[in-house]
Amino acid sequence: MRDAHHDLRTVTLRNGVRMPTLAFGTAFGDWVGATAFQGFLPERAWRAVDLALDNGYRAFDCAHVYGTERMVGTLLGQRFASGALTRDAVFITTKLAHPAAPPHLNVSHKRTWDADRVEDIAQRVRDDMVDSLDDLGLGYVDLLLVHWPGSFSAPPGGDPEVSRRARATIWRAFCELADKGAARAIGVSNFTIDHLRQLIADVPEPAYRPAVNQVEIHPYCRDPELEAFCRAQSIVVTAYAPFASGAFELLRDPVLVAIAGRHGKSPGQVVLRWHLQRGRTALPKTSRAERMVENQSIHDFILDAEEMRAIDALGVGTPRRTCPDPTAIA
Repeated sequence: MRDAHHDLRTVTLRNGVRMPTLAFGTAFGDWVGATAFQGFLPERAWRAVDLALDNGYRAFDCAHVYGTERMVGTLLGQRFASGALTRDAVFITTKLAHPAAPPHLNVSHKRTWDADRVEDIAQRVRDDMVDSLDDLGLGYVDLLLVHWPGSFSAPPGGDPEVSRRARATIWRAFCELADKGAARAIGVSNFTIDHLRQLIADVPEPAYRPAVNQVEIHPYCRDPELEAFCRAQSIVVTAYAPFASGAFELLRDPVLVAIAGRHGKSPGQVVLRWHLQRGRTALPKTSRAERMVENQSIHDFILDAEEMRAIDALGVGTPRRTCPDPTAIA
């Protein structure tokens, strides 16, 4: 069936940059308690990213904290060298400014920092960007995101203005990087409505509005008010953990299984189709080649209004999160 909505394969950001609606996630590891080890396992990216490239993925979602930018850069570089790919054929996102990780996670302290413990915030952003581009082997990224709006712990003295000032400083550094051509577009991740309102007030130039807000969204975790605010501000919403990172047995939910059966699709395909029909982009991640192909095969069916409402209803009530709650960040 031809997609009756419109071409859901790409979306145009506020500055005219075209972004694929599906990108391959590169955060490998466990932070939802499925295994004894809690933290990132970047070694898993070698095979997975290689398979993703072989199976048609051309957009990749990275972050300085993941430790996988070197793997993505090396595997892309091999294809650039052979002539199999060119730089303009891929869309690379990365994220900077991840706060110090919770103590139970095995995450490098060199890749995380709290703004109140950094002497020169803007310079730290610039230095991290140099490291990310060096690992990626690129001169620029297509999209650069502020990874989190602030520290997971309370700001010094409990003053929320400390976090607000830090966000504005980080964002000004991002604007500078964009102006220099190091990023084609800039945005944020895990920002609430309050965080966005403050940032827009503190950096009011229209040209410097965030183009994207990447947040945790899956059928068990929705924030319709945030999405409506982002749409009103021409901010594209990207869903990370679109399958809840394997938690909560989401893909065994009877509602999703029933809808999938009617369309001859998998529950995962139904979830991704739901994301795209709601106007989001999404970041599926898998290490299995057959799932990589499956996750991209979502443009030959359409969920009807009743099915969309049924999936929406799964997220009514308290969100079931796999990552920290951004509303707890000052």
